[in-house]
Amino acid sequence: MKHSIFFTVDASILCLILFAACILMVIIGKRVRGKFLKADEQESRGGVNSLLGALFGLWGFLLAFTFSNVSTRFENVRAMMVDESSMIRTVILRTETLPDSMRDSFRGDLKKYLQARIDYYEDAKDLEKFNKAKQDAEEIGKRLWMQTINASSVPGFGLSANNMLAALVAMYDVGAKRDATLLAGIPTPISMMLFFIALVISFVGGFTSPDLKIKEWVVIVGFILLASLIIFVTLDMARPMRGFIKPDTGQEKIIQLKELF
Repeated sequence: MKHSIFFTVDASILCLILFAACILMVIIGKRVRGKFLKADEQESRGGVNSLLGALFGLWGFLLAFTFSNVSTRFENVRAMMVDESSMIRTVILRTETLPDSMRDSFRGDLKKYLQARIDYYEDAKDLEKFNKAKQDAEEIGKRLWMQTINASSVPGFGLSANNMLAALVAMYDVGAKRDATLLAGIPTPISMMLFFIALVISFVGGFTSPDLKIKEWVVIVGFILLASLIIFVTLDMARPMRGFIKPDTGQEKIIQLKELF
């Protein structure tokens, strides 16, 4: 599955590029104004200022909408991680109902599966390790399934095996849902629109400024810095396992399951 640069490139790098690009657009806007407007036309036009205000409103609405969706997705990931830890705990506890001849082998594979899931979260930034952890979990999951199928053929353990199958299905399902949520991210068109409008606002801001002195530059740089920080937080939250902001509560719940072994 291919992803855009808004998903693969670190959010801090993207926002640093945006910050520099916005400063450049202000300078370009100021030079365009000086080149195409005569000295007696240098006063800001009301229509252009109205356009700048409309752009601010549009950008703010789009950013608020995006941040709201990202925040909801972040909480969903954390809730799914807690649910996954509960599902794995259920499977671990139900190993006590398996035949003695299968219990140790099953618990051994289950311990490896748990470690693969922990590595999956901790190695999200390293694509090679991330894919390996995911592949290991899938292979171990298949072995757990086959062992449970074999346990169902042992006389007197049919009900226990069926309960274990149901627990495994629930564990795999919540893992699949979480994987899909992690890969969702912010839709590329929305990310592009956020960056594009920020650049347009910077250009129009430079174009509508008759003179840029220290006071004006302080305001402009302050706005661009704040805008870049807000976009950084938004992009970072859209990458729950790869960004600076992580759902640590869910991760801790999964790590604590190692104590059951």
